[in-house]
Amino acid sequence: MEKRWKQGLSAVLVAAGTIGVLIPGTASAAEPAPSIKWTACRPGGVEQCGKLTVPLDWSKPTGATTEIYVARVPAKDQTRKLGSLTFNPGGPGGAGASIFAAGLADQLFPDYRDRYDLVSFDPRGTGSSTALNCGPVLRPGVPVFPKSQAEYDAMVASSRATGEKCLKQHGDLMRNLDTRTVARDMDAIRAALGEDKLNFIGLSYGSYLGTTYAQLFPRRVGRMVLDGIVDHAQGSKRFMLDEAKEMEDTFDRFAEWCDKDADCALHGQDVGAVWDKVTAKADKTPLQVPNHAPVTGDTMRMTLPTLLPKTDFVGDPWPALAEGIAQAVKGDGSLFASTSSVGNYETAYAAVSCMDFPGELKGYADAKVRIARAKAVAPRVGAAVEAWVMAAACSGWPVKPSNPWQRTPVKDAPPILITSTTHDPSTPVSNAFGLARQLRGSRLLVADAVGHTAYLNAACARDAIGRFLLNGELPPRRSAC
Repeated sequence: MEKRWKQGLSAVLVAAGTIGVLIPGTASAAEPAPSIKWTACRPGGVEQCGKLTVPLDWSKPTGATTEIYVARVPAKDQTRKLGSLTFNPGGPGGAGASIFAAGLADQLFPDYRDRYDLVSFDPRGTGSSTALNCGPVLRPGVPVFPKSQAEYDAMVASSRATGEKCLKQHGDLMRNLDTRTVARDMDAIRAALGEDKLNFIGLSYGSYLGTTYAQLFPRRVGRMVLDGIVDHAQGSKRFMLDEAKEMEDTFDRFAEWCDKDADCALHGQDVGAVWDKVTAKADKTPLQVPNHAPVTGDTMRMTLPTLLPKTDFVGDPWPALAEGIAQAVKGDGSLFASTSSVGNYETAYAAVSCMDFPGELKGYADAKVRIARAKAVAPRVGAAVEAWVMAAACSGWPVKPSNPWQRTPVKDAPPILITSTTHDPSTPVSNAFGLARQLRGSRLLVADAVGHTAYLNAACARDAIGRFLLNGELPPRRSAC
């Protein structure tokens, strides 16, 4: 779910496993690992990069291994350092080490550069770790929102073909990509850094990774911030409907912004009507983009989960979305070709999602009902949400879920800070309330803001997070700002 905010930043520049059943709180911490051999990530940069070798299957610690790419940005004030702060940007499969290696740590976490070694990693299967890449999870030309049994069968067949291709190429790796496995990798990184506790900030899917870590290793938790919450208890149907409702609200807010701001490329126009007309036209006559599959209306619709969620701290994607729509009216679909869920998501995204967030589709009749319900709560956006990306991608996946939807209760961990915005279209605030009920002693802060994650959209939330990470100061149990 990291793609939301990272693509938002790139859009601005454009125009933006299985480890068995574990009993909560009983997993043993990773044994002290060999130190990571650090080298400069890039000439002249302060960032340090290295790789850590971990078991491919944590239930077979002496068996095959895989490599995890790790990046560290040393604290400027080593004498007053509070330790390491590990960051996960989301995803599933967000390559955090690659983000740090590119020199973006100062932009993302300027307030922590003095007191923490900032650490991130590319989860197994992604980035510069042992990679898994078997093509996009939603293939161009394959129905996205099936309107018949035949179209549904084509969607399932495409999912199955991608999964089977990956199994053939990366069978053992693909079977060991679930979140519990990655949480164990993260504990190995903690041990390799020589830290007794894991200080952590996880955005979006990273919130679920942090929750999973806290469930497995509650006594290893240091100062932990979970932001833009994924509640693993909600299930695939509620996930989709809640997200659709919030995404529709965000589209309306986007249209209102265009109406008020002369800088919007669609200023003075009925944005909703323009969107409806250009997508309907692309349904009949797809937009031609050089060196890319034709851009259909559904390709355009599946850009909304990427470009509607605001990420103001790293760049606002709304101007790029407006410009992209304006260009599409003129026949240029380039922005949508580069940012749509169709043709762009990495395979690791599906491999993790299908293990932890399966769509649980029971056939075409079920899919038809879900799409109709999404349309009922979100007349314009409909099922063009990330929950449907996961459902479609997993519809024929050949690997069974290792950790399907269920509660993730945590006890015996120190207080964890949960944050959200009031209007988050990717991870609705209802998720934050749900998770707070599962994490004993947690603190919840909700910022009155629009956008995905509080850290990226609300200065008051960044301030509260900073007081906790730097001073250990927590807000009251239920707080707003």
